[in-house]
Amino acid sequence: MNENFKDFLSKFSFRPEMAGFIGIEREQFLIVAGGLDGGQYASRAQGFLSMINSSKWTYELSACQVESRTNPHKDLSAIKLEILENENCGNQAAFKLGLRLDNIEVASRNMPFTVYPDFRYLEIAKTIPQDRLEAACRVTGTHIHIGVRDISHAIEVNNLLVPHLNIFCSLGDHSNSERLRLYRTMAKNWQPTIYQNPEHFFEVARAEEFADNPRNCWKLIRISIHGTVELRMFGVTDNVDEILEWVSFVRSIVKGAL
Repeated sequence: MNENFKDFLSKFSFRPEMAGFIGIEREQFLIVAGGLDGGQYASRAQGFLSMINSSKWTYELSACQVESRTNPHKDLSAIKLEILENENCGNQAAFKLGLRLDNIEVASRNMPFTVYPDFRYLEIAKTIPQDRLEAACRVTGTHIHIGVRDISHAIEVNNLLVPHLNIFCSLGDHSNSERLRLYRTMAKNWQPTIYQNPEHFFEVARAEEFADNPRNCWKLIRISIHGTVELRMFGVTDNVDEILEWVSFVRSIVKGAL
């Protein structure tokens, strides 16, 4: 067990110097510009990513979605500036392709369920039922990452956040809870866990079958391989200041640990 435990912990890239820094991931749908009311979803993530050619943008399971990322920051104004820079660059790339980026929290049922041609996502699509695949493709969110020093610090921050799950879910909801209903359909292990220690975290990972690949942990609050604690319950919004309000609220809960 000791070797397996050490191997598990080695999958997490903690950076002590980034403790307390915040990073934002923002998922958005690609929509055909000037389409019908409500938009026509475009399975063109590959073309978009080739056009924008930036490490700050990446793909999601649905080929109709893309994700922008900020660098880690402590200053809220720096977070806002980078979100807006990503937004402007993304809008320009989408426009050149006859598309637009939309902050749609829950897509319509008639969207195309085309999976991005990434090996991991193609394997996931092969192994899950259609209802779970469709649920995963239909939702987008805004993810908040909090940098932590090491696994013990990650558990401390995680455990401070978990009791506030319902408040976070309510604060970030713009779809009358439909996004979270679909998320829970897709992610059977969505419920966050309070961990007693690193060994307990490992045992939960083994029981829930994400010890070999922690990216397969879909908890709404999870310890990420990037050396962060990640909050995944927030929906999407056109209002960047609202994202900063979420960040400020999260920070107020964990400030004693950072």
